[in-house]
Amino acid sequence: MRGRAGLVLLALVVACCGLTPLLSPYDPHLPDPARALLPPGGRHWLGTDQLGRDLLTRTAVAGRTSLLFALAVTGITTALGTVLGAAAGLAAGPSDRLLRFAATVALALPGLTPALALAGVLPPGPGAMLAALVPFGWVSCALVAHTATRRVAATGYVLAARAMGASPLYLLRRTVLPHIAGPVLTVATADLARTLVAVTSLSFLGLGLPPPETDWGGMVSEAVPLLVASPRPAVVPALALAVTGLAVALVVDSRDPA
Repeated sequence: MRGRAGLVLLALVVACCGLTPLLSPYDPHLPDPARALLPPGGRHWLGTDQLGRDLLTRTAVAGRTSLLFALAVTGITTALGTVLGAAAGLAAGPSDRLLRFAATVALALPGLTPALALAGVLPPGPGAMLAALVPFGWVSCALVAHTATRRVAATGYVLAARAMGASPLYLLRRTVLPHIAGPVLTVATADLARTLVAVTSLSFLGLGLPPPETDWGGMVSEAVPLLVASPRPAVVPALALAVTGLAVALVVDSRDPA
């Protein structure tokens, strides 16, 4: 039930972010000072921001950017972590110890500090975000893939395949990856929520896309100076992020066997 609710909620967010910019008559980037900070109404359902841009349209466009970028980062880190974890789990020995050491080092680093350090020396943009999030985003998926692979590698059919001379690549493709896909997918879904928050946080700190492009973190950052006088331009994208995170959390919780 929770999983269905999460999927429905996530589908609504994705549909809103995808369809609103196509159906809206307003340019999400074009300022209109005469309409600055209008309250919600018939023409502007969520009102306008400090530059007179339609808040619903701009939030949808920013959400599309945030979701696509978070999905891209999660896809890269999931693929990288799965391959590294499965290969180390199947090979064991030095590869196994090396993976554990690298994961321990990565997990010991506090929060977004490494990401901030990497992104801080690069110009704002997609490249800086990728460089900040990918090197440390693979760890959780790699550990789960490694544990699951070690369990699969001890089964009779894998031992039989090895005895018959099956190559490591064949074992990975035919016997390991299909059996670890479930746990990996669950971790990847949780990583998507964390990555979305990380992307938003980095953008809020000014390390995201340069203007006029923006995402939810950039919208909140732009609206901070007006937070007391007019909180709506900051609250709307923050609520959109919270709803998306809740939807993903419900999906992850429904997949957790515990």
